[in-house]
Formats: sequence, structure tokens, C-alpha cells
Amino acid sequence: MRIALVSDTHGQLHAVQQTLATGDAIDLLLHAGDHYADGLKLGQILRVNVKAVTGNCDLMVAGPEEEIFRARDRRILLTHGHLFRVKRTYHPLIRRAVELAVDVVVFGHTHLPIIFQEQGILFINPGSPTRSTAADGRRTIAILTLKQAPRATIVPLGPQPLSGKPD
Repeated sequence: MRIALVSDTHGQLHAVQQTLATGDAIDLLLHAGDHYADGLKLGQILRVNVKAVTGNCDLMVAGPEEEIFRARDRRILLTHGHLFRVKRTYHPLIRRAVELAVDVVVFGHTHLPIIFQEQGILFINPGSPTRSTAADGRRTIAILTLKQAPRATIVPLGPQPLSGKPD
């Protein structure tokens, strides 16, 4: 199973849409918030099932703050991350993941792509396809592959435009 991971799109979908439409097929799209509606729209455009959560910029938007579900016998937690203060520390998010006994956590909020393992749990922040905080300015998404063991890869979309305006 191949799952596209996206977060912090902030209304800019072109680069994500182009990358996912021209790459290998995906079975599911996970959108980790900031802009919840973007995940739903991408799902319609790409004709793929979507799970999405709200983030700190999704004010007055009716949507879940957290999704816990199974995909290929793996328990996955999808959250934006702001409620766990991920810009300061990962400890509250790690505690929540352990409490829920999940195998994979997908989160956003920091706009910084990162993949790490802690206590046997795979944590993935796909970064942002629009407003990167990566040192090299990379705009990114990620791909999660669920086979025998979950594996994730960061997918660069290219440098942030010089104007500072996304796409």
C-alpha cells in the first residue's frame, strides 16, 4: 500500500497535484492539516480516498483534530501536531502515540520534513509543499509504504520560489 502524506498546503495545491499525478499510483492520501479542505480537494482531483485533520490555521472548520485508523494492519495516528507543541518538543506526541499503541504517526505544523523512530513507532512529518522551514528551502511531501514494515520517504518538490510566494 502506497500512501501520500501532505501537510501545511495553505491553499496551494498545484505542486502536490502535479507530483502525485505524474508519480506511481497512491492508494490513500493523508493530509495533516492547515488547510483541511485542501486534503479533500486533492482527493477529488486525484480520485483517491482521503483522511484529513484540522490544524491551527483551520479556524471555524468542522473537521477532526485527530484520526486513528488501520491501514494494512498498521495503526496510524494522523494529527496536525499543534496540540502537542511539536515546534518545541516531540515528547507529548510520542506519549500520545504510545498511549494509543499506534505503529505510525503522521503530523505537520513545523513545515520541516522529518522521519524518525521512537519506541518502535515511525514518526513522519512530510514538511510543507508551500512554506518550507527546511534549511535548504525544500518544499516537500512524503510517501509511506506499508509492506512488511512501514517505510517513509521525503519527496522534494523543488526550491521555494524566490518571490517568497508559494506556487
